[in-house]
Amino acid sequence: MNEGTKEYWWGFAALPDGYEYPSRGEDNPLTPVCQFAYGDGLVSVFADLDYFFGDIEADGGHLGEWDRAFFRVLYTDDLSHLHEHEIRYPDGTSAVPEPRGLTDYPSLVLSEPTCWQDELAQDYPGYQVLVQLEEDDDIHLRFYDCGTLFFLIKPEDLAAKRFDRVRCVLYSF
Repeated sequence: MNEGTKEYWWGFAALPDGYEYPSRGEDNPLTPVCQFAYGDGLVSVFADLDYFFGDIEADGGHLGEWDRAFFRVLYTDDLSHLHEHEIRYPDGTSAVPEPRGLTDYPSLVLSEPTCWQDELAQDYPGYQVLVQLEEDDDIHLRFYDCGTLFFLIKPEDLAAKRFDRVRCVLYSF
């Protein structure tokens, strides 16, 4: 990992030259959830979270498994030309929460789930948690009633860096 590459939750995503920013259309960029080192490269996780940040008019995700149009997980091992992609509202303010360090946030990367263990084991046998995203009152992120958004991957796909095979699922009471 390059010295200048940051691992963080939220903030503006740093992507290499030639990577198209993930979106659901011209006016609907996906929210950068987190960015972290894996092997010699960088994993960037995005999701359509507008609805869960309070935009009740947004056509966002839903309970259960999400269609790939609502999330992306990108991997690059080319760290030489990373560029921050700023997402701003028309008034110039940031459209994403301020960045936080990976260890300064209650959500998890590459770990055992802290909730919904039985449901995950039953519904997604053989998968492990790549990212577990919890609700956060400080940034007004709510997944219905005490919900959790999971990005799941099979160990063999993780080892092969096949992040195009990640599944995204939302559980809530």
